[in-house]
Amino acid sequence: MSDKMMKTILSVLTVILLALIVGLVAMKGGATKADLNKLALRIGELRQYRTMNRADVNGAMEKAFSRVGYNVVSTTEDNLYTDASKDAGVNLYIRGYNPFNEVKTNQKGVNVVYIRDYDSLFEEETKVFDGVATSSPDFYNYLLGAGYAAAYVPEFTDPSVFYPAPKKELERDLLYVGDNDRPSTAISAAVEAELPLEIYGRFWSGNIDDKFIKGEYIHDNDLGAYFSSAKINLVNVSEHESDLGIIPSRVFDIAASKGFMIAPYNKGIEAVFGDAIPMYKNAEELKTLYNKYINDNKARSEKAEKAYKIAVSEYNVDLFVQRINGLVEFLINEKKL
Repeated sequence: MSDKMMKTILSVLTVILLALIVGLVAMKGGATKADLNKLALRIGELRQYRTMNRADVNGAMEKAFSRVGYNVVSTTEDNLYTDASKDAGVNLYIRGYNPFNEVKTNQKGVNVVYIRDYDSLFEEETKVFDGVATSSPDFYNYLLGAGYAAAYVPEFTDPSVFYPAPKKELERDLLYVGDNDRPSTAISAAVEAELPLEIYGRFWSGNIDDKFIKGEYIHDNDLGAYFSSAKINLVNVSEHESDLGIIPSRVFDIAASKGFMIAPYNKGIEAVFGDAIPMYKNAEELKTLYNKYINDNKARSEKAEKAYKIAVSEYNVDLFVQRINGLVEFLINEKKL
């Protein structure tokens, strides 16, 4: 091969190499940059289920994160990665009862998953995220012991939706609001104790005597009035939640409405609310509590007031955001973003 040909080949290769370098630089410069002032709220449940069985907690989170300065984009499982959310530097995954169909974390940003209930969570799923926030103190302790960046973040209430608004026409002895979407030890105990239960929720017809069913749906804006008007609110806490110390958001909602409630025994409720929420372990104990409080207006009012002060001062949506944000800021520093 002549020197001239060799020089020609080298020149061609040099041009190709330079073109590749320019292309790579252009690609890097044109890549989507993570905006740490933008938060993508990625909700692991289909949009049509957002307001069923509880107030629109996702909407409350959107507003609260906006109040602390984030540009919030909300997406749901049916379209989790929208164009508008691609450049979000802070990605908060709100996990439902099942794993996400697909997780595409942004390595240039922070990726946190909030787990209300981790019954079906697998270790490999947790490892995908930079940090984990959980409403279970037991799982939080496990995560810390396993070396994860974690935060204990209880559920919350939105005082702009749930507040005392009693109405005489809504007064009833024993109110239960909730769908029949999983076993309810509270309903079973009330039926066994032959209490005058009134249920508002879906999927009960055909599964319980129709005399207990009073309706399928109460609008979020009216729930507070129902809770604060009932003499006694019956709360469902699953055995799984009780074992893990998870306090359902419904407990905080009733408390913020200054409603008196009775709940199945839950160590988390006991730790947070003390004796403000009487608890039982079987139908006989539930009946005893019902008979004790149904005609004692003073005792009900005192306990409801105590629970109200705890819920609105310590478990409102803005404090929820502060707790999540504490983990986010820690991770931003850890990743040197």
